[in-house]
Amino acid sequence: MSEHSRPNTVSTGGRIQDKVAVITGAASGMGRATAERFATEGAKLVLADLDQEKLDAVAGELTARGCDVLAVAGDIASEADVQRLMNEAVRHFGRIDILIANAGVIPEADLASATADLWDHTMAVDGRGMFLSCKYAAAEMVKAGKGAIVCLSSISAFAGQKGQAVYGPAKFVASGLTKHLAIDLADKGVRVNAVAPGTIDTPAVAKMGKEGIEKVVSMHPLGRMGRPEEVASAILFLASDEASFITGAVLPVDGGYLAQ
Repeated sequence: MSEHSRPNTVSTGGRIQDKVAVITGAASGMGRATAERFATEGAKLVLADLDQEKLDAVAGELTARGCDVLAVAGDIASEADVQRLMNEAVRHFGRIDILIANAGVIPEADLASATADLWDHTMAVDGRGMFLSCKYAAAEMVKAGKGAIVCLSSISAFAGQKGQAVYGPAKFVASGLTKHLAIDLADKGVRVNAVAPGTIDTPAVAKMGKEGIEKVVSMHPLGRMGRPEEVASAILFLASDEASFITGAVLPVDGGYLAQ
């Protein structure tokens, strides 16, 4: 979304008006796009990221547009940091209505080049971090008897791909966690869903280089990369009351990749 197309103020009657939403990995990419979209829909935001400078910049921009924003820097792989994040969200806003468990890393490595350290780091962020985020946000939602969690999975959780010997299995964790928590929390009023993006135009994907991007784009029937705003729209739907009878779903946002 261009600077000129962003609304100047927050919504006064949006789809998640006055809902308190915690978004991890909010400083860039799909996390930032989701924060911007949620702001236009009237949410109160708790933004988390490891990058303090970028996080503060996003929070400052959204605050200037009239959104109520709390920025909390930290590492989601750290249990203490995740507890602090959720505690500060509750201390500031009184509750947590929505969690967007978005933070993650996207390493490229085949089996031969992958190291045990890379595996451990990826699973710590993409697996352990998502688990901890869900665990401590859900604890607050259960107290209220309601809430919505949206996890970020990937097409790599469903289709084998070259060079994804580490990242792909980590996203299997995201999809599996979504389904199991959906059942575990259903009778407590908490819905848990996920989105599975294809190749999205984010800074992380840009690191693949022109040749790499062209190759993966050619695998998507719609013939292009997705935009972060398109993923944010799917996340918004699943987090909103419009999806009140949906839990345990993993929604592809992939330009037809998984339909093949």
